[in-house]
Amino acid sequence: MNTKKVLFSFLLSILISQAFYAQERAFNIGPRIGANLSNLDTENIQANENSITGFTAGLFLEIYTSSAFSFQTELLYSEQGSEIDSELFTDDLNLDYLQVPLLAKFRFLEILNLHAGPQIGFITNDLENYQVEDFDLSSVVGFGLEVGALRADLRYHYGFRESIQSISAKNRYYSVTIAYELL
Repeated sequence: MNTKKVLFSFLLSILISQAFYAQERAFNIGPRIGANLSNLDTENIQANENSITGFTAGLFLEIYTSSAFSFQTELLYSEQGSEIDSELFTDDLNLDYLQVPLLAKFRFLEILNLHAGPQIGFITNDLENYQVEDFDLSSVVGFGLEVGALRADLRYHYGFRESIQSISAKNRYYSVTIAYELL
């Protein structure tokens, strides 16, 4: 048998199998729901910051580039904030955001993934007596488990911008979510 024909047949079979894989799993979409354990990191004041638990929910869209790599974006409603206790004041600061993370995902061991990327958040509520920024910029790093159509993620979010200028507070929080692939 001709070596060129064997090599051509081998390469053609790889391309065809990749094309079928791409058609099978080009993208996924679905709902996501979970909880945040958030805190505000204050720099200008001496204060005790106590974490609060908030709700998060929304939709995800994942686009596959290969079986190991994909890109995922989400649109999430997220409750964040902190309980602040200082010599000057004591207050519960509750911040609600509409967030858009843009994540790169790497899969390994068939059901596990690592994901990371930037996230932009747009404030949806206003706090009296505080200068709250309209948007937040943060990084997201997480670990996920995927079993069938069910997903579970644990993430850490690190805010780069001051969310509340008057007390130089930046968002920091963990989120635990579950999601379901509809497509």
